[in-house]
Amino acid sequence: MKTILVPVDFTPTTENAVKFAVEWAGKYEYQHIILLKTAGESEFDFLHIAEGHSFVNEESVNKLLERTELLLDQLSSSITEKSPEIKVSKVLSDWAVTRSIHKILKNQPSIELIILGSDASSGNDSYVSDNIVSIARTSPVKTLIVPHNYHYHTVKNILIPCDINEIKNLERLFHHKSVIEKQDVRLSFLHINTGEDDKVSTDKKEKLEEYIHRHLTEIPSKIHYSHDKNVISGILSFASSHETDLIIALPGRHSFLYYLASKSISEAIYENTAQPVLVLK
Repeated sequence: MKTILVPVDFTPTTENAVKFAVEWAGKYEYQHIILLKTAGESEFDFLHIAEGHSFVNEESVNKLLERTELLLDQLSSSITEKSPEIKVSKVLSDWAVTRSIHKILKNQPSIELIILGSDASSGNDSYVSDNIVSIARTSPVKTLIVPHNYHYHTVKNILIPCDINEIKNLERLFHHKSVIEKQDVRLSFLHINTGEDDKVSTDKKEKLEEYIHRHLTEIPSKIHYSHDKNVISGILSFASSHETDLIIALPGRHSFLYYLASKSISEAIYENTAQPVLVLK
């Protein structure tokens, strides 16, 4: 049973991620959605810290649990009302979000995708969004990051930033070729040249083009070349000026993941407020 995992914290950011997950599940034939609520920076954290103190009693703990379960029930109902064919499970964990996710993934091998809400600078104060970097970097399954104000629509145009010097990294994309071929999509590959010289050698261009077309002969695709000293700003500038419904992050220097490991740790995610980002594994 193909499964999507959605960590929630009852902010508008993760509620939007749940709505997105329902649409994505319907389009790409997922049958099961797991809603995960973790302790994190919440009332649960307060209760753990305050455990043993006289002002935290069993009644307050029970009320908190009841409220959390009620909110999870409401989210679950919103899914089944829209898509009754989708199975919904609810998980309440005392662990921090990243540890909770890894524990669930270990026990639920059917999970193929994690969907995370990103609030960028919206002020929604989402705990899940604050932990996007650690989740995206450590997750062994695909991770889809959805901006808080993004509403699902059919994916037609996919942008794939790539490094012309590391074309073998595209193999990760080719692993999903059978899925891509079933969809009516167009792929745009983008190389950002960050050097002083904005020219790319003809030989390297020919190698990249031959490599892509050899593996994706049945899928409409086009290769673009751009120049920007900052890879991320170059990617996002291109995405804003070209029709883009989804950005796919691959391994390598032109990947969002590369920047997740840099000193500007959240730049790649939090500067992207327009399109969802799918991080392949």
